Amino acid sequence: MTSSDFEKLIIQQKDKLFRFAFSILKDSNDAQDAVQEVVLKLWKNRRLLDNAKNLESYCLNAIKNHCFDALRKQKHHQNYLLTNIYESAEETRFDAIDLVEKLKQELYQLPDQQRMAIELKDFQGMEYEEVSKIMDQNTNTIRVHVSRGRKKLFEIFKEELANV
Repeated sequence: MTSSDFEKLIIQQKDKLFRFAFSILKDSNDAQDAVQEVVLKLWKNRRLLDNAKNLESYCLNAIKNHCFDALRKQKHHQNYLLTNIYESAEETRFDAIDLVEKLKQELYQLPDQQRMAIELKDFQGMEYEEVSKIMDQNTNTIRVHVSRGRKKLFEIFKEELANV
């Protein structure tokens, strides 16, 4: 096939190829890219066009195959991204579980008064007055226990985060 024959064929088919690509891809930029890539492939293989019985059908088949390949690649890419997002979320969830376990371990390393005051105040959601009644201590003493315990836990986790 000569270059002028090829040019006539493409001029005749380009709108039809674009509409067909657009009907598959649903995006005009992707459809234009598909037509350009298929025309380039057809040009490189123009000797095969001489053997084609129906050039229009041959060109439409080429654009269809190219568009389906593009959709498969796009779907594969989306699945890859979703898998990475899921794995990242799982790692974050496991990191959070590890952090809670570490908190529990460190909490039990605190002196009993501080540990109990923090558990009642922070984990049970009690007010200082309620905690002071349960522990049979002054409210200000409970505030000191909670404050010192939180400070120790904060120091431990500040070091832990610095090492990450």
